[in-house]
Amino acid sequence: MEFNYQKKKTYTEYWNNFFDKPKKMSSIKNLFKRLKINLYKFIGFKISVRIIKNTIQKDEAYLSYPTENFVKKNRNQHIVKEIHSFLSKSNLQYNKAKLEEYVEEFDEVFIQSPVKEHESGFGYNEGVFFYSILRIINPELVIESGVMKGFTTYLIDAATNNDCKILSYDINFDNKVFNSKKAQYINSDITTKIPAIKNKKVVALWDDHTSQLDRLKFSQEHHIKFNFFDDDLSFLNIHSDGWPPIPTISMLKDIKNNDTQLDEINWVSRNRKGTAYLKNLREVDCLNKIKFHKTFPQLFKITGYKNHSQCSLVINKMTS
Repeated sequence: MEFNYQKKKTYTEYWNNFFDKPKKMSSIKNLFKRLKINLYKFIGFKISVRIIKNTIQKDEAYLSYPTENFVKKNRNQHIVKEIHSFLSKSNLQYNKAKLEEYVEEFDEVFIQSPVKEHESGFGYNEGVFFYSILRIINPELVIESGVMKGFTTYLIDAATNNDCKILSYDINFDNKVFNSKKAQYINSDITTKIPAIKNKKVVALWDDHTSQLDRLKFSQEHHIKFNFFDDDLSFLNIHSDGWPPIPTISMLKDIKNNDTQLDEINWVSRNRKGTAYLKNLREVDCLNKIKFHKTFPQLFKITGYKNHSQCSLVINKMTS
């Protein structure tokens, strides 16, 4: 993926986007711009002025929550049923009583999170699914591609035992809040520094806004059986993401399951027009190597919190 900062344009072989209308400059910014020009004329050097608006707030789940044990127990039982239903065709083996323990554990883990703002990633709903499934799989190695503030790193750290290794890849760690002692932080894309994976029980979390088709191919090539794909949006809701990982797994299934002969599909996201190129995506054989694919359900009616993103679990067919 490439990004042109002058044109504000993202383009790959799979998709493209651009602003339809230039952003209007606020009156305050205009004032400072004129001030900077006049100061440069009179004193001969430039002055940089930055206005930083503090918009970081705690996630709603830290501010609004049930306090009655009866209500929390009832909520957790409903969450367990949702996870059990979600995994019913996955062939993952687990004890239901243990699953109840994992959901209860998560509540405490979530409250103690050092990352309290979740606008750009997992929230409570995605977190309880991710944490519980990690506990079930009990991996030896977790690969995380896309770290941001480190909330998912925190969940991985809490859900895995001390022998589990964590490899956290990102091209920019400036926003990182949580640092895991178990994690090795790698400042590059995973394709430039491929880890030793063979003969290990590996889980990968792909949350890097990079083509999920490419990440799926990587996971199958390197025998990664368990994969979480965040922002796994379909054609129906792709417009909700300003920088989606096109093509997503759900989009690939959309193409496979529909008879449309369109060569491209268009949408508008935050006044930016997007175009996905479908012509070369119809004959994708890697979908046939998937054993299980399902997106996390909406849990608002149970938790009172809206889902932050659309994450899916992909289990690949493993070949020797």
